Amino acid sequence: MTYPMKGRRYIYIAVIAFIVTAFTSAQEKPNILFIAIDDMNDWIGPLGGLGDLPKTPNLDKLARQSITFTNAHCASPACSPSRLSIMSGIQPSRSGKMCNEWYDGPGWRKEAIFMDIETIEQFFRNRGYETLAGGKIYHTLAPPWTTLNHADPDGWDYYFPSIYGPIPYQVRAPEEVIRPEHFKGDRLQWFTWGPVNVDDQKMADYQVVDWARYELGRKHEKPLYLACGIFRPHMPWEVPQKYFDLYPLEEIPGLVIDDNDLEDSYEHGRRQWHKFVLENEQWEKVIQAYLASISFSDAMLGRLLDGLDQSAYVHNTIVVLWADHGMHIGEKENWEKFTLWEESTRVPLIIRPVACKNPGESCDEPVSLLDIYPTLVELAGFTAPDHCDGVSLLDQLNNPEKERKINALTSFTFGGRMDRAAHTLRSRDFRYIFYEDNKLEELYDHRSDPNEFINLAYDSGYRKVVKEFRREMAERVERVSMEMMEQDPVGYDIINNRPVSNVYLPLSKIDLNPAEGE
Repeated sequence: MTYPMKGRRYIYIAVIAFIVTAFTSAQEKPNILFIAIDDMNDWIGPLGGLGDLPKTPNLDKLARQSITFTNAHCASPACSPSRLSIMSGIQPSRSGKMCNEWYDGPGWRKEAIFMDIETIEQFFRNRGYETLAGGKIYHTLAPPWTTLNHADPDGWDYYFPSIYGPIPYQVRAPEEVIRPEHFKGDRLQWFTWGPVNVDDQKMADYQVVDWARYELGRKHEKPLYLACGIFRPHMPWEVPQKYFDLYPLEEIPGLVIDDNDLEDSYEHGRRQWHKFVLENEQWEKVIQAYLASISFSDAMLGRLLDGLDQSAYVHNTIVVLWADHGMHIGEKENWEKFTLWEESTRVPLIIRPVACKNPGESCDEPVSLLDIYPTLVELAGFTAPDHCDGVSLLDQLNNPEKERKINALTSFTFGGRMDRAAHTLRSRDFRYIFYEDNKLEELYDHRSDPNEFINLAYDSGYRKVVKEFRREMAERVERVSMEMMEQDPVGYDIINNRPVSNVYLPLSKIDLNPAEGE
């Protein structure tokens, strides 16, 4: 088709106007400061998981400026699947990525479900953003153990210190701290705790934050998507002495523990770690070390936020802070994560929009870290891609009391075995867990049992609750069906008619069709 000269002139003008408008719009797009913290549980000030003891002034300050999601949960309680789900937007139970994997590079791209999707950083890069990252964003570990990185190089304009080694070398504690001669038994090389004899400047996280502050301090022609990964409080719990000094041993509280806690719950297979800590009388010292690591991480966050406050981007930057999963410190005789209980799945999630309408308020509705991707996309004025399994939190940012219609789903494969996959749903009041391998179920009422001591899944008084969770689980997890969930468990104590030692009542003995109105 040909156009007269006058018509073509108008077309040229329109095209130029479109380009100018698009450029101007890009310049006005909000910047994004994307803060990932490793292995941080709910022992921080904004979540109150250990009362007033934890010293986290910078997290507290950020929470006062933001919306804190007090009932946020990871999509899988391990670094690799949790971070991949956040960055890709795809639920682990749908992708099959439900445990840690140890390849180098973006090996997940080989899976058909990931081949053609835009990760969150690619989404923004493809729409005119400069994408920068430093530290642990995708799965990696600090040197000297490994320098693997699951990040896709195609998503980043620059990665500090390198896409091939995303965390600077980490100083270790002295040998006498790492391997005390008087310790009984063996422990893994990273399950260590104690002070390092260096200043903050020598720590890997300090260097990553230094780089992020530099980027915030220079001029960028494009809107900025800056991802900063803080490795602590990941193991080993080795930080400078001054952070240990914040927590004198005589002030360390005992954790609330039920000695018979695992009699009516799934055997997670990690009790030897707990035995090691108790035999060596180290529980209080480990709690101290973990708290010290949290406070070190908080100090690094403070340096990062100070850099933002001193920059030209302070009034046009969305801040989102999240941790990839929680952390057991002996609860349910478990250490680290790798369970589907509250200590593993509950995480910090704090979002500060450019113009926060309700600063300092909190949302108690169940949310997932999968919701970060669509939330940031919508806050920036775009539409979330179809592959995202999360649901935008824009409604809750505008009204923290706004009810959510969907519960938080978390999935995991115990021992990395797909035949031991399990899934949990967290609502406002309950946690429900279903284990595929032996058809066992757990139900905890957080209104009366925040420590998840009492499994109510086989209590007939909760049969209606169990039925509703089963229905949602079958709808949302392709691997699970109602037929599977209604089968009897592999074993049960039919003589005593009660659950003992990881064995349950048969489901056929429980009426899951409550009377009308019950």
